[in-house]
Amino acid sequence: MEKKRVAVIGAGVSGLITCKKLLDQGFNPVVFESDSDIGGVWGHTLGSTRLQSLTIVYRFSDFPWPDSITDTRPHNSQVMEYIRSYASHFVLFRCIRFKHRVVSIEYIGTDEEKMVVWESWAGNGEAFGGGQGVWLITVEHEGSIETYQMDFVILCIGRHSGLPNIPKFPEGKGSEVFQGQVLHSMDYSNMGPKKAAELVKNKLVSVVGFHKSATDIAAECANVNGSKFPCTMIIRSKAWNVPNHTVWFGIPMALFYLNRFAELLIHKPGEGILLWLLATVLTPLNTIDGSRDSPIPLYRECIHPRIPQLAVIGYCESAASLFTTELRSKWVIHFMKGGLKLPSIASMEKHMREKESLMGSYSHGMSRGLSCFGGIHTWYNDQVCRDMGYNPRRKKGFLAEWLIPYLPGDYVDVTP
Repeated sequence: MEKKRVAVIGAGVSGLITCKKLLDQGFNPVVFESDSDIGGVWGHTLGSTRLQSLTIVYRFSDFPWPDSITDTRPHNSQVMEYIRSYASHFVLFRCIRFKHRVVSIEYIGTDEEKMVVWESWAGNGEAFGGGQGVWLITVEHEGSIETYQMDFVILCIGRHSGLPNIPKFPEGKGSEVFQGQVLHSMDYSNMGPKKAAELVKNKLVSVVGFHKSATDIAAECANVNGSKFPCTMIIRSKAWNVPNHTVWFGIPMALFYLNRFAELLIHKPGEGILLWLLATVLTPLNTIDGSRDSPIPLYRECIHPRIPQLAVIGYCESAASLFTTELRSKWVIHFMKGGLKLPSIASMEKHMREKESLMGSYSHGMSRGLSCFGGIHTWYNDQVCRDMGYNPRRKKGFLAEWLIPYLPGDYVDVTP
């Protein structure tokens, strides 16, 4: 096969996994990273941040955690060391260009009029299309601008990097009328633990939001100030975090959501009538009146039906993001090697509409703007395995298949 030029944008966990899998299959990727280090969001976390997933779930399938890590939810510094060890072990640093910020990408070589009437992705449903189109990537490095020509681009910039997500307030009711200091969680994280503690000490702090960084900051404020200066959380919609409970013999409760039986609760596109009826009995559907903002439409959570020669890895959230990201990167590379052709654009768009409709039924609108399959990651992995010609049933025995959680080691033999 002709040697293709592949660009990976981002050297966080998704970018590193993708780079490693590309090297395994004979590609020579170039990884552009705007920061001076790897790790993505793990390089800019709060001082108190710990891994929220269990280590048996959040791990590379081919690179286990070291024996020295005994905590099931280690500190962020230990997570960074694990990520750095992965990159060093597989010699990934040679592919990474640090402080190279991608300022634009442009697809050229094919007329827009032709692209509009395409019935198949890239014109023929193949990874590199007909060979006429290429991507021009403009990169800024130390004040200079350079343009690279690539045959395929893989975006691995995640959901939580780059520009902060600032909420919009009605005029006259936002930060401009507040007499105190207003800052984003990203700015708070970049201060470092000591300065951050000094900032909130003996102050009444309000945290707007209820995602991971919001709850971490609220916990830090509580640790610094105690009950004398309570921290207030302002939440748009009622929600609860999942507690770190254990049940029989110390088994983490979270593992009970990572098996096939738990996924019977959720309707999924393309399933048979028996499973559909069973899901309806277990959790009846709720209807939503009105429209919701749609997430970025991605087939198999990584391919936009109308953007050729480009994939997105690490954007979709799940309860087991690292190993679903790893499996997704294998699928993309399998596709790049010619192992599969995509369905028609119309078929992909239909599949995505069905999936988003069902996800919206369960999320009560909380999925707007998100791409997420948190409760059905095994179902997603099944689709990826079938696409690549692998048997998705990877356990030994009927009860094991339905009740034992699916973990990274179950997919270690799935290769592009």
